[in-house]
Amino acid sequence: MIKTIFNVLNSKKLTISVAESITGGALSKKLMSLAGSSSFFKGSLVAYSDESKIEILKIQKEKIRKHSAVSQQIAGLMASNVKNLFKSDIGFSTTGNAGPGLNDEKSRVGDLYISLHFKNKTKTKFFKLEGNRDANINKAVKVSLEFISENLDK
Repeated sequence: MIKTIFNVLNSKKLTISVAESITGGALSKKLMSLAGSSSFFKGSLVAYSDESKIEILKIQKEKIRKHSAVSQQIAGLMASNVKNLFKSDIGFSTTGNAGPGLNDEKSRVGDLYISLHFKNKTKTKFFKLEGNRDANINKAVKVSLEFISENLDK
């Protein structure tokens, strides 16, 4: 999967940046695991707290309050704003609740939103994860890589 992403991004001369919450840097680690990934990987931000989403990704506090940090709306804003922050062609984000506890009353353990912003369009997908914390994070990385790969040709 990583080799496919690597090859497509390089052949199309595209760059990607990532804003991670639920995956805590694990997705970025995978994306930069191959030698030469600096040709397409512009950077990443682990925006784990609401404060980092507000201060660094410039997401309005009111939007987080209204929708929850774990929502389709916030995932989309994270993806588009990280794209702008790093001046990449593609922005990608992960936000969710890996468990075991809850951070807010709007999301549930296992909720995952991933979002890709490319060619002025944002695509977001929801997943319901059902493992423990480590399994949920690993699954979030896996489905993120699949989603990126599926959407590079479009």
